[in-house]
Amino acid sequence: MPPAQVTDLPDVEEEVAPQGVRNTSLRANWRIIAVTLYMGISLFEYGFDKGAIAGFQAMPGFLQVFGYQTPSGGWNIHSTPQQIISSFMILGAFIGAMLTGPVGAHLGRRHSMMLSSLLVIIAIVIMTVTTSFGALYFSRLLCGIGNGFLLNFSMVYLQESAPPYMRGLCFGVVTCWITIGTTIGMIVNKATADMMSREAYQIPLYACFPAPAILILTLPLLHESPRWLLNHGRAEEALCSLRFLRKGAYDEVALQQEFEEMKAIAAREAETQKDWRLIFELFRGTNLRRTIICVGVGTANAGVGAMFILAFGTYFFKTAEIGDPFLWTIISNCVGLAGLMLTWVFVARVGRRQLILIGCLLCTFCMLVMGVLYTVTGLSIHHAGIGLIVTTSVYLFGFNFGLEPYVYLVAGEMPAQNLRAYTMGLASGTSFVFAWLCAFTTPYFINKSNLNWGPKYGYVWFVSGLIVSAFVYFMLPEVRGRTLEEIDEMFRNKVPTRDFKKYVCVEIEEARERALANAHAFGKEQLMEDKPEPAHVENALKA
Repeated sequence: MPPAQVTDLPDVEEEVAPQGVRNTSLRANWRIIAVTLYMGISLFEYGFDKGAIAGFQAMPGFLQVFGYQTPSGGWNIHSTPQQIISSFMILGAFIGAMLTGPVGAHLGRRHSMMLSSLLVIIAIVIMTVTTSFGALYFSRLLCGIGNGFLLNFSMVYLQESAPPYMRGLCFGVVTCWITIGTTIGMIVNKATADMMSREAYQIPLYACFPAPAILILTLPLLHESPRWLLNHGRAEEALCSLRFLRKGAYDEVALQQEFEEMKAIAAREAETQKDWRLIFELFRGTNLRRTIICVGVGTANAGVGAMFILAFGTYFFKTAEIGDPFLWTIISNCVGLAGLMLTWVFVARVGRRQLILIGCLLCTFCMLVMGVLYTVTGLSIHHAGIGLIVTTSVYLFGFNFGLEPYVYLVAGEMPAQNLRAYTMGLASGTSFVFAWLCAFTTPYFINKSNLNWGPKYGYVWFVSGLIVSAFVYFMLPEVRGRTLEEIDEMFRNKVPTRDFKKYVCVEIEEARERALANAHAFGKEQLMEDKPEPAHVENALKA
């Protein structure tokens, strides 16, 4: 039986399945594009927090409250609060990620995001008003839990809602909001950095309020994920949700085909539902392979030293004495944003595996260059600082081009449907653990009062990046253009990594044959509803 012929974003306007028609143009798929942009609000909040909080450590207004004044009259912060402020956010995000599966199983995707938004608002209020280290640390932990929920549930919702030929583009677009949020957070920081009062950091915190507030008010208007609804026995609502998402892009036959594929998987997985004990299924049978891939790729961001650059970039530029650290941070971040936008063009033609591998290798090479710049003798501080700016910009370009969008995409594509939230939560949670370790230990390596390695710390991440690149090359299969149900079938049938592209999915063809009969039945019902009632003979005679 021939395989389903699908591509990520084909050149033709319409894609004809054996019995259904799918229009793959952006205009026809405007609904899923709109949902993607809407999901970006949650990631904007996550990115803004990263951009804003990272810059507080270089603000005199913040350091007057939570830092100390040096003998020369400047301001600095001790390594312990520096560690906790950065790492507690990550620790909270880890907790949120690990709770994604059980919370999402009971509340659904939408209500879980509403809960997340409420937690973020509470955390921001505490950060804004407190002058206590204890309250500040608690608010960072709470904000991390909220952002961990927002990140994972928005990604899972998009995974479960986007058509196969749009998933890559949707994730490229939605993760763009992380970088946009980070950049805007940095711009706001720069505008308030010179204020010698608490308003220097309070104003950026005020700017964090709109995103979660918008989500709380508007999420009740959004349809729940069709796959989540199916897994909870709400088939009619699931079909209604899918019909809303695919309207204008699918004809009725194509819609029924996709729905039948979803139903077949949901029926199989309903037999294995075991409440919270479902998490143990991650490490059994063919699911173990999926878990290893998702966790391995999910830790790629941390493995190439992303937190080393993202959390301490402004601090680095300040100690390097190369001008305005906030300005250079914004410029390098904009270069990274350009890399993220450029990837929209390539994901449809190149695929996830190649882009992730390119990103890993580019980031790894930059870490080596960074270490060499501050190791070689005869290089002035000024020239080394310029090299640091260039290397950091190239690093962020590679990170956003190949890693930031697609590690989340892979972590959501590979798992079984009933384990998707659990697996993605575990993958991102493990990534947060490594990011937390990086944020917690980095001050010891770079702070002048400790080891004072500075950019030489890049050597450590060069070795780590090589290990991550090797894992991606040997373990990650290419699933561009495949439906989530096709991916599930290939893993259950233990298809080798190199054979994913050419494998024929038999179960999907069978589901499409069932969908054809459903679509014909639906067409007859519509015809009967549209057919005018015959006039009664007496009424006709009177007329």
